Amino acid sequence: MNSVGHPAPVVVAVDGTERSAGAVRYAVGEARRRRTDLRVVHVAPSALPVGGSMPYMDYPGHALIDVARRVLDEEVAGIRATDPNLKVEAVLRQGRRAVEIAVDAATGCLVVLGRETRHGIDRVYAGTTTAAVAARASVPVAVIDAGWQPTEHGRVLVGIEPASGEVLSYAFPLAAARHAMLQVMHVWKVPDPYAALDHERSVTGEWVIAATRLLESTVADWRASFPDVEVEISVLPGQPAQELVDAAARADVLLLARRRRDIEHPGRLGATTRAVLGHAGAPVEVVPLTGVPKHAPLVLERFGEILKS
Repeated sequence: MNSVGHPAPVVVAVDGTERSAGAVRYAVGEARRRRTDLRVVHVAPSALPVGGSMPYMDYPGHALIDVARRVLDEEVAGIRATDPNLKVEAVLRQGRRAVEIAVDAATGCLVVLGRETRHGIDRVYAGTTTAAVAARASVPVAVIDAGWQPTEHGRVLVGIEPASGEVLSYAFPLAAARHAMLQVMHVWKVPDPYAALDHERSVTGEWVIAATRLLESTVADWRASFPDVEVEISVLPGQPAQELVDAAARADVLLLARRRRDIEHPGRLGATTRAVLGHAGAPVEVVPLTGVPKHAPLVLERFGEILKS
């Protein structure tokens, strides 16, 4: 909450290019769905990245701020023209983009970014804002293609580890608010040197059965608390990132968990999450885990409406 009785806003970061177009559309839709405000953030650089052998050029600070303010004003004006009833706040910051966005997102309920499109040397110089924000933000981070348009597949897809159900505390309320089916998917790949053992022992079928049972148990309490949410459980072998991207083509949003950083998991984004964020396709929301088990509630209010009472 950002004030008494009012939910925290959806935060969308814009950069003045078409990369932000889909992110803005998604953020406006989520602000409407959650019945909250929209905060539009633009981070002006301290120096201008141009790439190549001259990665940065010095410009007067006031000139950079003037351009940044114009970028922000144009984005806000476009949103207000589209939805005059939506309360929109404009925030201008300067510094490291990923750091400033993550700081501002801390008082929001969701931060929305355009999918990274830089490649090669530009990616080295400019960095990967989407992955950096997804790795550090304290709230879910949505990554959206520039050309994204609202879809109505009626399906929310969540990638999950069979015994780790914390992400379900976000997935079930989201599916309920969207009046959508929730597809709970686990994908695994046997390391290549040991693939022959899988064929010899036929453990694939055994693993599918065991993992499905474990997922059923993990989902059971949440399913009981959200009886109106249809649940589909999918367990299959394959390349996790590719299977999730393929399945997301039939979903309105793909949810992935971001592990809590600890000794066992020193990096915040796993290889699968990084790979999925690099693919064009459906919106992807990265949900930070706290490491504290979440149990299905008796009463739940989320995304702007009473979902269970």
